[in-house]
Amino acid sequence: MRSTDRYRRFAPWPGKLICRSERGLAGDTARVEPGPVSQPPSGPAARLARIAGHLRLEDWLLVAWLVVAAPLLGRVEDTAGPFDAGRPIQGALELIAVLGAMICLVTGRSDAPAGADPGILGRGAIGPLVGGLLLVTFSGWDGLGLAGTPAAVVAVVIAGIVVVVRLRWAALTTSVRRALVTPFILVTGGIFWTIVDSITGGQGVIGSPTAGLSLRDVGLVVGLLAVFSAVYYAMLVYAPRQVAESEGGTITWLVRYGVFLASVVVGISWLRPLGM
Repeated sequence: MRSTDRYRRFAPWPGKLICRSERGLAGDTARVEPGPVSQPPSGPAARLARIAGHLRLEDWLLVAWLVVAAPLLGRVEDTAGPFDAGRPIQGALELIAVLGAMICLVTGRSDAPAGADPGILGRGAIGPLVGGLLLVTFSGWDGLGLAGTPAAVVAVVIAGIVVVVRLRWAALTTSVRRALVTPFILVTGGIFWTIVDSITGGQGVIGSPTAGLSLRDVGLVVGLLAVFSAVYYAMLVYAPRQVAESEGGTITWLVRYGVFLASVVVGISWLRPLGM
């Protein structure tokens, strides 16, 4: 008998003998050829697809609003700031948006998972949303030219509608809550566009306000705008959406914020070649 066919006996624990063949052990160590490793797609198209994967319908609507709707409304109504009078279209839209956001704020989610906890960020988003509601309400009143009794009447009507809805529907589905808060996100994005447009004088982000400044001063101006935009986005875009539905991780929201900034820049810049 050849040595390769002999069996080796060994006992891993007392009272039990296990037989294994040396040939079987040799078969267990047979060489395995590695297969080809697929590489993730690369290139501009793949990067754009990855960015698009972080966006939701609200983000695409906000892009369209900042690039097209806000610039056209700003030029049609010929306003220089978000609190100027003579903005009937924007003012009405802002008050309608406030109504939807308030309904979302006072109702719950009927389809929330059992035991779901919005977390500290979700609960903390309520405060910035309330501050944003006040800002948009004042902007809407100014746009419509409301003051004194007319403004108070509008406020009472909005509050009354919110109470009726809350008594009738204590909780709403997530899709309805997202739809209610979307107009608020659009008008707050439009207010930010108006602020940047008034600062730049319609010259683009780097325009007449930075003319004659050194590179260091230009960087300071752009940095201040970036900090302001981050705080503004957190209060008036991120917070309302978290109240409607707590979702998205850090990378996702950073991508959405970057798309927001790029949309503002494009929305301001495309008007200049047209002389608007």
